[in-house]
Amino acid sequence: MPKVSQNQLSPAIRKEIAHALVRTLVKINDGALLASFLDDLLTPNEKLMLSKRLIAAVLLQRGYSYGSVCKILKMSKTTVHILQRDLLRSGAGYKNIFELFFKESKGQRWLAAVNNVLDAITLPVKGSPSSMRRWRLALQKL
Repeated sequence: MPKVSQNQLSPAIRKEIAHALVRTLVKINDGALLASFLDDLLTPNEKLMLSKRLIAAVLLQRGYSYGSVCKILKMSKTTVHILQRDLLRSGAGYKNIFELFFKESKGQRWLAAVNNVLDAITLPVKGSPSSMRRWRLALQKL
């Protein structure tokens, strides 16, 4: 878990530092350069943590349950709950990014792969032939 220094910055300096990061990211319009910059800026754990939060928010926005999101991404229910709360309160940033992400075919392919894994780990409903077919098909695709 990342730790913040105990030496607190003033709110004005914190705001300026955050704006500097945003201004820097906005100016990078090359995917390779951005990937290289993020590799230098973030530790592997920080990148993983941010990536998992983004994908969890995508799944929640698409209607997946807390339990499914927790299982597939190995996240705590508390973290998933906080993401859900933020999405319900406003989530304008998340929602705008989702629109951009899912306009690209890569986002759709990724979501199809996640749907297949979720179908495979979600047991069929007892007595439901269609649920059993869905589950068998998902297991075959894995």
